[in-house]
Amino acid sequence: MQTPMPRYARLVAAFEDLSGQEEASLHARDFPALEAIQERLAAVVDELQTQASAANTALRARIVATQARRERSSEWLAGEIARTREELRDTEGAQRRVARIAPVYGAAPMSARVPSKLSFVG
Repeated sequence: MQTPMPRYARLVAAFEDLSGQEEASLHARDFPALEAIQERLAAVVDELQTQASAANTALRARIVATQARRERSSEWLAGEIARTREELRDTEGAQRRVARIAPVYGAAPMSARVPSKLSFVG
């Protein structure tokens, strides 16, 4: 059976690796992969918490650094969500403007609606 320290070190390495994959998937906008990675990360984080007594200072420092990287990714995602919401609001505003003026530009010209009474007989 493995002693707690090497097992915990492997868990920290898995946490770092999965966090890197999470970041790459996030920036690639591969959301199905991101979801699968986050499920795996949740299991690793749960185990890290369960075995926390095995952590030494170096392992704790690695966990803190990895968590900081994940926080930066979360902040990046929050910024992307805000930017996308703003673009959506802009698009909705443009759609409303088009809906207001479309009847004017979408109608047939007057000459096409009224038959001409002018007749040339030769």
